[in-house]
Parts: sequence; C-alpha cells; structure tokens
Amino acid sequence: MIFLVLIAAAGITFGIQHKMPFLHKKVDLLDSMLKCTYCTGFHGGWLAYLLFSLPSPNAQEALLYAFASAIFSYALDEGVKFLEESRYGDKE
Repeated sequence: MIFLVLIAAAGITFGIQHKMPFLHKKVDLLDSMLKCTYCTGFHGGWLAYLLFSLPSPNAQEALLYAFASAIFSYALDEGVKFLEESRYGDKE
C-alpha cells in the first residue's frame, strides 16, 4: 500500500510539473515550486495520501507521506535523469 501511494504521488508530481502548462508563469512562488521535484513531490504526497485514505484521513500520516513522497519523487527523478544521460548523453 505504501509503495502504491508513493508511485501515485510521483505520478501526481510529474503531472503537475510537466503536464499542466496553465500553472506556469503566473506566480513566482509557484514557478519556483514547479522547478523543484522535492517541493512538488511534497504536495503530490499529501494529495496521493488523501486519495487513498478517504473518507478518514489523518493529518499526521498525510505529513509523513508528504515528506516520504518528496524524497521518493526527487530520487526517482534524479535516477531517471542519470539513466537518460548515460543512455543518450553520448549522442550529441
């Protein structure tokens, strides 16, 4: 269950960062968050937790999932970047 929530949170994070162009270039603070996978992952985490815990969410658990999702999303993003660079970086 925890892994599924983290995967969902990473999906929410990616979606917010890369698939919602209407959020960009409106508010400087929001733009800063969207550039930071850790920051956006935090918000993706509590959103994913809420989706999985309805109808009885717990604020303490939501905060724990938010931080877990932040580092999970960041690590996943960096891992994918590393793999992309090692695979496609030599072709330039």
